[in-house]
Amino acid sequence: MTNISIWGDSVLRGVVYDDNAGKYVFLQNSCIPETAKNFNITYVNNSKYGMTAPKALERMKRTLEGKDSKPDFVLIELGGNDCDFNWKEVASNPDINHDPNTPIKVFDKTIRQMVTMFREKGIEPVLTNLHPIDPVRYLDWITKDGTSKEAILKWLKDVFKIYRFQELYSLTIESISKQLNVRLVDIRKAFLNARNLMELLCRDGIHPNEKGHEIIANCLIEYISDYKKEVLQGAV
Repeated sequence: MTNISIWGDSVLRGVVYDDNAGKYVFLQNSCIPETAKNFNITYVNNSKYGMTAPKALERMKRTLEGKDSKPDFVLIELGGNDCDFNWKEVASNPDINHDPNTPIKVFDKTIRQMVTMFREKGIEPVLTNLHPIDPVRYLDWITKDGTSKEAILKWLKDVFKIYRFQELYSLTIESISKQLNVRLVDIRKAFLNARNLMELLCRDGIHPNEKGHEIIANCLIEYISDYKKEVLQGAV
């Protein structure tokens, strides 16, 4: 039996926006439990709403301290909260520079630290890149409470800057994967290949909905299946 530790944000935790309830809820058939059904694996899902890479790194260190047992793999899905901004601060002063929750250089360094730390413990890291988002829908979402959309647009210059900035963090993950020879689950490609991309996201424009979780689950299932074939071929 394979043991997997999962570190991510609200996406791998299975958080979706329920339009009928008018709030965020946990999707029962989200991507992680749906993936696990297909394999003889156990997992601990440490994913948390609002998780950033620096926060996750500190929690990872505490989790690894003094433990005799360890997982075989660690799945890391981070960046969605790191690339986000304090939009109320942006709206209140759109004429100055604003940093994201985790500046890109800090994000890059932190993910690399995670890879090194787990490898030193004999745990194989697996990264995922980020699914694409809908910047128009997201801007509507973050300004629904009266936060000035005009002020945010003044600072952005272009609403699609939100998309491009998030893509920068996804590309950084892919670059780290290539440079450090880390396994990568390409979630973004699967979403971009879908003919109905906007139908895979919740009303907020950032969280995958149930259909989106099906896409992620299919990516993970295909990846694990290919890995198992690779192991079997190597054992022959």
